[in-house]
Amino acid sequence: MKAITIFLCLLLLGCTSEPLNVRYYLLHTPLNTVNPLSDKTKPVAVLQPLKIADYLRQSSLVLQVDDHELHFSRQDVWAETLQSAFYNALLQDLNSTGQRNYLTSSAPEATVATMAIQVQLDHFHATDTSKVVSSGRYWLTANHANVSSNKMLATSAHSFYFESELTQDGYSHGVKQLRKLIGKLANQIEKDIAAVPNS
Repeated sequence: MKAITIFLCLLLLGCTSEPLNVRYYLLHTPLNTVNPLSDKTKPVAVLQPLKIADYLRQSSLVLQVDDHELHFSRQDVWAETLQSAFYNALLQDLNSTGQRNYLTSSAPEATVATMAIQVQLDHFHATDTSKVVSSGRYWLTANHANVSSNKMLATSAHSFYFESELTQDGYSHGVKQLRKLIGKLANQIEKDIAAVPNS
C-alpha cells in the first residue's frame, strides 16, 4: 500500500511539472520597404509551387545527428509550413536581384512569362557538425514563341547544395543561417536563367 501511495504522489508531481516551452520561428519575414510596381520592361518568370521532401512536411525543426539519423525538435517549430515559408523567401530573394519580375503561378501576369522555375527541396536542416545544409533540384522551362500554342519546353535541370557554418548555439542562429542559403539559391537560379538563350 505504501508503494502505491508513493507511486501516486510521484505521478501527481509529474503532472504538475512545467509545460513544454515551444518556440516558433519565421523563415520568411516581410521587408521594411514597399516594393514599387513591377517594371513592365523586364521579362517575367514564374516560380511554381515548391515540392519538398516528406520529412520536411512537419512543423518541427530538424537536426541531423548522424549520417542516417534525424532529430525532430518538439519545442522548436516553424511558425508556418516550411513549404510556404521557403517559397515566399525564395520569391522575395529572386525579385531582389532586379533582373526579372518573378511572380507566383496564380498572378495575372503569369500568362506572359518567358520562364518557369520548379524547385524540389530535399534537405533543409542543421547538423551536429555545426553546419546548416540545403539541397535539391530545380528545373528551368522556357516559353518559346515559335512553338504552337505557347507550349512551355523544358530547357535545363540543375542540382544545388549549399552549406554554412554555425558560429553560435541554438536554433535561432540556425534559422538565420538557413535563410541565407535561400539567397544563395536565388543567385544560382538567376545566373542559370541568364545563361538560357532568349531568356
